[in-house]
Amino acid sequence: MKLKFNKKSAVLLAGLLSLTTLPATAASNGLLGLNITKVLTTANVSESNTSDITNLTTSLNLPAVPIVSSLLDMDNEILIQGGEIAVLRQLINTVGGLVTHDLPLVGGIGVRVSDVQLAILKTLPLGLIKITENDAVFTSGALDHCSVYGSHVVDLTANKIRWNLYNAKDMQASAKKMTFTWPERLGQVRSVKFNGRTVYWSLFSRQNGELTLDSSKLRRYANLDAFESATVEVAFTRYGTDNYEQRDFSMDVQFAEGCDRSLVKGYDTQANDEDSNSYYVNNIGADELHDQGITGKDVTVAVIDSGLWAAHDALGKDTHNRSRITAAYDALADTDVNVNNMTDENSHGTHITGIIANSDRAVVDGQMRSYYQGVAPDANLVVIKAFYEDGHSTYLDALRALQYIADNHEALNIRVVNLSFGAPPRSNYWDDPINQAVMALWEQDVVVVTSAGNTGPKAMTIGVPANVPYVISVGAISDNYTQDNANDDTLLSFSSQGPTHEAFIKPDMVAPGGHMFSLANKDMYVPSKFPQYMVGNDRFIMSGTSQASGVVSGVVALMLQNDPSLSANDVKCRLMSSTTMAQVNGKLAYSPFQQGSGSVNAVKAVESNESGCANNGMDIAADLSGEQHYMGAARKDDNGNYYIKGFEFEVWEEAFMWEEAFMWEEAFMWEEAFMWEEAFMWEEAFMWEEAFMWEEAFMWEEAFMWEEAFMWEEAFMWEEAHMNQENFMLQE
Repeated sequence: MKLKFNKKSAVLLAGLLSLTTLPATAASNGLLGLNITKVLTTANVSESNTSDITNLTTSLNLPAVPIVSSLLDMDNEILIQGGEIAVLRQLINTVGGLVTHDLPLVGGIGVRVSDVQLAILKTLPLGLIKITENDAVFTSGALDHCSVYGSHVVDLTANKIRWNLYNAKDMQASAKKMTFTWPERLGQVRSVKFNGRTVYWSLFSRQNGELTLDSSKLRRYANLDAFESATVEVAFTRYGTDNYEQRDFSMDVQFAEGCDRSLVKGYDTQANDEDSNSYYVNNIGADELHDQGITGKDVTVAVIDSGLWAAHDALGKDTHNRSRITAAYDALADTDVNVNNMTDENSHGTHITGIIANSDRAVVDGQMRSYYQGVAPDANLVVIKAFYEDGHSTYLDALRALQYIADNHEALNIRVVNLSFGAPPRSNYWDDPINQAVMALWEQDVVVVTSAGNTGPKAMTIGVPANVPYVISVGAISDNYTQDNANDDTLLSFSSQGPTHEAFIKPDMVAPGGHMFSLANKDMYVPSKFPQYMVGNDRFIMSGTSQASGVVSGVVALMLQNDPSLSANDVKCRLMSSTTMAQVNGKLAYSPFQQGSGSVNAVKAVESNESGCANNGMDIAADLSGEQHYMGAARKDDNGNYYIKGFEFEVWEEAFMWEEAFMWEEAFMWEEAFMWEEAFMWEEAFMWEEAFMWEEAFMWEEAFMWEEAFMWEEAFMWEEAHMNQENFMLQE
């Protein structure tokens, strides 16, 4: 990839480094003036001439620091872009730093430097190099502001119903309102307990079937301590809860900290341990394609995540019992791994890969079916471990994983890459290094599918790299625990929403992501902490846009098996043109900023002949080179509402109500009404008042360091209990 300042930087840096043989006085009169003198001074410093360090730090207005003598002093991990790799390496060698990552995909290197070395690099002229802090990246969902999670499965015994909550924050969560509904035949509420403590005793006739407790009743009784779990228990005056199902009850808790959690009105997910419960395969029509022999055969999907439980036959082998992991790479250790020895300490990567390619037959009501539990059960896999046991990674390691795909996609025939991770956007899409890498892969015709993120429901919550306009960004829906009724499928409230800061409509589409059954080992980090979500010996329940992204990656594999000639833009075009949008009473149930083009349909996507309807008006090569950037069709009116330029739509006022009237099958069609993919030139675009302003000052400061912006230690401190939304079974 070539950045717009590369040619200049290559020349200037080469000149800079060549001047290291000149006397300092001569260099100071050269092209770069005083800055080159400072660099040369540092390059000539040794343990014997500490006065030079003192003089240098004084001239730079830096505090006195010791001479760098060990790696312990090099505690700044950064990405440097702006020149040829060899020249950048020479620069770092000159100032005494350590190169850790070669990343030609983004024209950069990862390095470790001391405070003094970093300060020296930052004295280089504006635009010569770009320095980016090695910020944190998480599996999708770790950026939720709420971090209070509720269980999917409730306990129904005698005359009581119990539901678990968990607070993943390092501060107390205070319940301010609880609402309960139950079958009236169970009588009145006898008691409500929070962690065994009674919070309400009074009995009123109006309690039959419904009860609301507000802050005046809850007071101090319903607090959830930091990193602690609690059980909410409701007891009734009559016995008989064992004759009811979970769907007959509801529990809703609102917290003073600004989040809500709801009991899922579903069936007892552990009633039939032998059932696969892979509803998403049926939901999108992939079961029909399996019966036609379209199973992702000969298509390779790469998954960048926490690794894989490769020893599980349903992952390591296809439906014909053939090995199908073609390569495995550990980006954290920068080493190739024997495909049979790849592991996953977290479970997230295993869960996502299982959704994509689980090769076991589906089992429903104890009967084996003709279709499979994974969307593309015969797809080949390339597994790339880039996330640690607790679900975090860094920009540099994520970039190294993407570099691996760039280096090997032709040899390994990688056609699809799934990215179920994210970070908050801190710049325009084209300036973010991960986005640059993703764009470069798309330019090479690798289909990139990424999760939208789990930071909704507010607008403009799409993260990196889902905010890249070219790629396929996926939000999440749930079947409302009614597998046979698609009309009540609902958008998951935590699914991130657009538009992006550059006015693009995101997500591009939605897919099943609620209460997703997939594979995991009970000894992995997440299942070991939440064994109640294990079903049988090897299945685990998670929810999130990560899971939805896996569904779409599987669909792409089916499409490419059916037509291997499809380009990345062709795939996106056919996917989006074959979706349907949810509507109620002739109006959209959700805005395009929530559901994109609508719900994915595997059958229609495979059968589609559409072309030329994705990424119109954009030149990705010009975007990558810095010659041209783009904005989308979203605008902001005087009331602060977002709309689409040239397209009027009206949204159903109660979109988050699970109404039977939701018509996904007969909704507005993309090709008829929602052609908003046409992009606008950034310079010629209609500016939507202050919509592009980075209100939190997340701008690249003079193309250098993100000064004090979201440092890992300060903003993303990852304690053991800080699990992401998916890991804690996000509530729909």
